Amino acid sequence: MSKAIKLKDLYVGQLITRGEHEEAQVYTIGKIDHINVFLLWKEGTRNCQQWSDYSDCYLPTLKQIEYSIHQNGPLVSAADI
Repeated sequence: MSKAIKLKDLYVGQLITRGEHEEAQVYTIGKIDHINVFLLWKEGTRNCQQWSDYSDCYLPTLKQIEYSIHQNGPLVSAADI
C-alpha cells in the first residue's frame, strides 16, 4: 500500500504517484511552488508535464514503479530536470 506524502516532505527529483492503485503512473517532481508541484513523466518517447496540487501525492510502491516503466518507458530522473 502506498503512503501519502506531507507537503513538507516533498522535494525536487522525488518520485511520486497520484493514487494508490497498482496501475499508477509514476511522476517526478520538477518544481515546488507553495502547495503546487510540477510533475514530469514520459509516455514512450514523449516528455509530459503539468502543475498539480500537492494533495494525493504518494510514495510509489515497487509494483507501481515496475508497472509504470513497463507501460510508459523510463522514468524522468533528477538529471532530466
